[in-house]
Amino acid sequence: MSGMQGWPGQGPGPGPGPRPGGNDGRRVGIVAAVVAAVVALSFGLALATGTNNRDGSEAFAAPPGGGSTDLPTDLGDLEGSDLGASGGSDSGGSGGSGSTGGSGGDLGGDLGGSSTGSSGGTDSGGSSTSSGGTTGYETPTPPPDPTLEAYKAVQAGDCLRNWMTGESTWASDVPEVIGCGAEAAGVYVSQTSEFVADCAVDAGRSYLSYTSGVETVALCVTRQFAVGQCFLGMSDGSANLMSWVDCEGGNVPSPYSQKYNVTGVYSAPSNVTGDECRRSSTDTTEYWYWTIDGETTLLCAVVY
Repeated sequence: MSGMQGWPGQGPGPGPGPRPGGNDGRRVGIVAAVVAAVVALSFGLALATGTNNRDGSEAFAAPPGGGSTDLPTDLGDLEGSDLGASGGSDSGGSGGSGSTGGSGGDLGGDLGGSSTGSSGGTDSGGSSTSSGGTTGYETPTPPPDPTLEAYKAVQAGDCLRNWMTGESTWASDVPEVIGCGAEAAGVYVSQTSEFVADCAVDAGRSYLSYTSGVETVALCVTRQFAVGQCFLGMSDGSANLMSWVDCEGGNVPSPYSQKYNVTGVYSAPSNVTGDECRRSSTDTTEYWYWTIDGETTLLCAVVY
């Protein structure tokens, strides 16, 4: 019995007994598995944290040419930069498909920077700088018109060296201001206006007007008569009371047939008969007469 052990009960005996050192091999296998798991876990952590397990150095390489590898934490640091020129692995500089390259144009436009490089974002960077160059259209100043300026220089109360020489013609197309006491003062300016309709047109009153572009100047004028002047008329007593012609020379233009010579200019009485034109009670001259200037003046004349 010494040195042996029995198996109680019936049945088959036990199989072969454990080999020497069998438990030690199992332990070695378990330890090896644990070590492998620890190594794999350490390698995974190194990838996640950017640390090289071998020497503890950072996984990010320094940018070409040196410089800091810190990424900007404030968008204000990007103002004025060219996002496509940094050469980063996924920043849009090389036209890659990373997310930063696609949005570089928007950042460039929003931050007031330049365009986003050769192949980065292209939609906003360029358009943000193009809208500020447009200038407003300025209407060109028209050249000065001397005739218009001459009309605009005339004021109510002025006298002009001007009169009619025919049915629709005037001695001059440009008004010339002259002293009202001068012999050549043909008309008196009663009013200036922008509208011809403001001027009275009747016996001894008419207008001079000039239009340049959209601007019109109308000069309302009254004929200034003096004894000895001649004007154009017809044999029936009708006359152009705005005209002034040479009594001695020149032809009578159509449609007129004769000249009238002024013999007197008077203040018109309330009831004009024509006898006011006679120089004496024995005067038998045939006179023609008109009440002019709003029927305030009596004009007497004879056929010349």
